[in-house]
Amino acid sequence: MVLAEGVEVDLGPLGRARVTSLLGQGGQGYVFEVRRETGEPLALKWYKPESATSQQYDEMQQLVEIGSPHQRFLWPLSMARVGTEPSFGYVMHLRHQRFLELSFLLLNADRDGQPLDVSFSSIIELCRQLSYSFLRLHARGLCYRDISFGNVFFDPSNGDVLICDNDNVGIDNGTGRVLGTPYFMAPEVVRDTTYRTLPNTDTDRHSLAVLLFYSLFLGHPLEGARTDAGMRDAHWLMTHFGTEPLFCMHPSRAENRPAQIVQQYWNIYPQFLRDLFVQAFTEGLDHPGARVTEGQWIKAMDRLRDGLLACPTCGTTNFWSPAEDSVTCWQDQTEVRPPYVLQVGRRTVAVGPQTTIRSDHLTSGIDHPTVLAQVRQHPEAPDRWGLHNASDFSWPVSYPGGQNFLLEPDRTIELVNGARIQIRNSTVQVRRPSGSTPGATA
Repeated sequence: MVLAEGVEVDLGPLGRARVTSLLGQGGQGYVFEVRRETGEPLALKWYKPESATSQQYDEMQQLVEIGSPHQRFLWPLSMARVGTEPSFGYVMHLRHQRFLELSFLLLNADRDGQPLDVSFSSIIELCRQLSYSFLRLHARGLCYRDISFGNVFFDPSNGDVLICDNDNVGIDNGTGRVLGTPYFMAPEVVRDTTYRTLPNTDTDRHSLAVLLFYSLFLGHPLEGARTDAGMRDAHWLMTHFGTEPLFCMHPSRAENRPAQIVQQYWNIYPQFLRDLFVQAFTEGLDHPGARVTEGQWIKAMDRLRDGLLACPTCGTTNFWSPAEDSVTCWQDQTEVRPPYVLQVGRRTVAVGPQTTIRSDHLTSGIDHPTVLAQVRQHPEAPDRWGLHNASDFSWPVSYPGGQNFLLEPDRTIELVNGARIQIRNSTVQVRRPSGSTPGATA
């Protein structure tokens, strides 16, 4: 039933609200905007009669009681009823207009068809936030069961993530009505024609890896020359995504190589990231326990960010890693290497105009890291670099010549080989990577 504008909705502990407009509809029901008596707008998902089962109600009520694992989930806040209507729904916060469905990333266009300008930094942040959000969900003993394009939204300007359609979420106990979305479902779910293999944390990890591959390489990990052949029918789906899936960048089998753009992006990223995807889509296809965990993806995204370097001649973003002396710019073939690196515990951060030291460098696994320090290039002497204190506390600094002092907030020091900077309980060591040319010293 479509609820008319002005209809009063009972939100239980949240009081009452009135329907203000219809936002959209899907297979299970309608989504309305409602406004509480306080004036706060919320989104109401109202189930069609055939979907408004007692089992659905019990599962949604359970999610309301469990509470959201993270603010990035548009989580059910309370159940909703209208008068004596047999149907029901639930309310959640509204999705802000700045968030686009993830499929727009592949289209490289916004809702109006205008080109998107999504930086590598935003893509990395998107992948990190997705991984962290599902880590928190799984830590609650829950599984999402239907990770796919349609359920993930992102802000192109900074990579912020929102995860919607959380009525797919269930207790990770091997039960559930949702199997997933084709192309994102784990092979063991696709190939089980008895429907006894149900989504769980391991199948979520496969779907997450597919989503991350799409985001980073702009293609599906199991699609290529091999899947281009034949009709895209049930047999095709079963073969290529269930019984005989083949990773498009398999290290020893080349018969399913993907589109050129996917191969180009594959070569842009460093080996450690490629190795994780090889693990996810070779051994991980057949052995769910071998799939890459959310924590591994978070560490990989942090390493990627640490290696971001702009080409000095064309400005294109490249990825350096400590295992390499330099990288060849994928745009103009210039050799790119950092003038200095900052060693913070096990993290090695390449120095460049975009470089920051964040709270996750000091303590691993932080969600929303805050910027504590920013690298700055001297405006008149580009081979000289400084580190700006963007925190609200002073840092003890020692230079190799024996000079010691406190760097106060909003002040900058010059980076010199051998300098040591104490930020809270961590020491940042400045050094030149092998092969770099000496810069000026203070």
